[in-house]
Amino acid sequence: MVMKFYLIMVAVMIFLSSCLKQSIPDAMLSSKSASGQGDATATLSYKVNGNLVSLTVADAKSQNPNNYSLGCTKESNYYSFDALTDAGEFTFMFITDTLTAGNYNIAGSYNMFITEYNGTNEYLQATTDSIGFTVTANKNGLISGTFSGRLTPLISQNYPNDIYGAPSSVLITEGSFKNVPVFY
Repeated sequence: MVMKFYLIMVAVMIFLSSCLKQSIPDAMLSSKSASGQGDATATLSYKVNGNLVSLTVADAKSQNPNNYSLGCTKESNYYSFDALTDAGEFTFMFITDTLTAGNYNIAGSYNMFITEYNGTNEYLQATTDSIGFTVTANKNGLISGTFSGRLTPLISQNYPNDIYGAPSSVLITEGSFKNVPVFY
C-alpha cells in the first residue's frame, strides 16, 4: 500500500513537471535578467567630423575580458576604455586608481593615440588637442557617460619623423557610452 502511494506521487510529479512552461535553468536565467544582473547591452556612439560611429554589444558582461569589442580594463594605475568598431579602434585612458563618476580630461601634445577612423589614426599631438570624458554612472560594474575632443590626424607614420595633419582638425562630438563593462 505504501509503495503504491509513492508510485502514484512520482507519477503525479512527473506529470506536473512536464506541464511547466519553462525549464528550471531557463527560469533561473530569466530571474537573473529581470534583476538587472545579466544581459546588459553596451553602446558607444560618437561623431568624427560629423560622421557617426556606433557600436552595440548585447550581453556585454559576458565578453571575454582579454578579447572584447567594448569594455574598460583595470590596469595597474589607470583604466583602459577600448572599443573596436567597423570604422576602427577607439581607446582612452582614465588616469586614476579608482574609476568613479566625474570628469577625466587629457589635453596637450602627448603623442597619444585615441582613435582610428577609416584607416587614419587620430592623436593627442598638438598643444591645442584635448579629449574629455564624463562618467555619469558606475554601477554594478558598468559605466556610462559622455565625451568629446579635438585631435590631430597622423598623415604618414615614419617614426621618429611622423607627419601630422592640421592640428586639432578632427572633432569628436556627441560621444556617449552606456553600460560598458569594467573588467578587473
